[in-house]
Amino acid sequence: DREQRTNTHSYALALHPETLELLDTLGLADRVLESSRQLSKVGIYEGDHPKATLNYSTLALKHPFLSVISQGELERILVESLSEKGHKPLWNHRARFIEQTPDKLKVSVDRLTEGMTGYAVAHIEMQIDKILDYQANYLIGADGHQSVARHIAGINFPETAPSIDYAVFEFKTDADLPNEMRLIIKDDKTHIFWPLPNGYCRWSFQVNHGEAPTQSLQKDHHLLQYGNHGYPLLDREHLDAFLAENAPWFEGSIENLNWRMLIQFEHRLADSFGKHRIWLAGDSAHMTPQAGILSMNVGMREAVDLVDRLASGTTDAERQKALAGYNTQRLAEWEHLLDLDNHISAVDQTASWILGHRTSLIGNIPASGETLSELLAQLHLIEAA
Repeated sequence: DREQRTNTHSYALALHPETLELLDTLGLADRVLESSRQLSKVGIYEGDHPKATLNYSTLALKHPFLSVISQGELERILVESLSEKGHKPLWNHRARFIEQTPDKLKVSVDRLTEGMTGYAVAHIEMQIDKILDYQANYLIGADGHQSVARHIAGINFPETAPSIDYAVFEFKTDADLPNEMRLIIKDDKTHIFWPLPNGYCRWSFQVNHGEAPTQSLQKDHHLLQYGNHGYPLLDREHLDAFLAENAPWFEGSIENLNWRMLIQFEHRLADSFGKHRIWLAGDSAHMTPQAGILSMNVGMREAVDLVDRLASGTTDAERQKALAGYNTQRLAEWEHLLDLDNHISAVDQTASWILGHRTSLIGNIPASGETLSELLAQLHLIEAA
């Protein structure tokens, strides 16, 4: 990782039931649950009026809920687990060059260190301390939406839908927060509410396209405080207006408003999950609607799947066959998750309002696989084979 440490804030903040089961196999689920808030419901609202509820507690799952945890806290738990096993991440390292040959990969990595630069005003920048050369049989690119691995492999990353801009606020409140995530659909916009641990909550208000700066979707490794010189949409007056207009039920205090940001969420899907000796998992292969947190959750399972497939073969021919299956299955899964194949339809007339707002809901429901199918059934929706 080219960064110096785990991040302080990120936009992903909840784990799906299937992800908790995966962490269970690694002996980490209990640690995550101790540091998280469990939500058993997702409420779908039209303005201030409830329209539908997704109830995870009725599903036959070991963990029938969403586990709300900051990505920084989740990364801390994962790094501690690595340390206990005698491993550690290579912080301050970044891929410089990747070359594929018929029988191996050559990878050059920059080891970074802090250095002073600047003539009139000195400041600290990361500088190359040493270049390290490696050889490998395969590479798993889990290096985010600006993936070097994807670029080197020559894999296209087209849009699946237009990007959406949000004003995001996180603060502490004295309100008795509802123990559910809420999707609030009003006119042509979708707003998102998450109750967080320790009396905090996060609001994401959709704003007009073009309000957020491009390339704003970056991991935040520092706690950002916007003052008078920040974006006007992020000031307290606008937050009060957003809440009054879209969530009049919220009457709590607003304290410790120390994280707020304008974010542009892109929606993209790689046209292949790998080529030859470079294979992709997570954000390097997909960027999805904000509320569903699909990229992180499904991406973690993708990484495990890739490792299992690479470990199962004894020859390159066997591994390549297994990897071809990975590509086929992942593309089919994401076509379903994002309804790119238009396979979701209504069981009866009770789902007419839901279907009328499918663009607000597809990808924003935090679930995948059989769990998603069962939750869609609660909305009187059915998935065609």
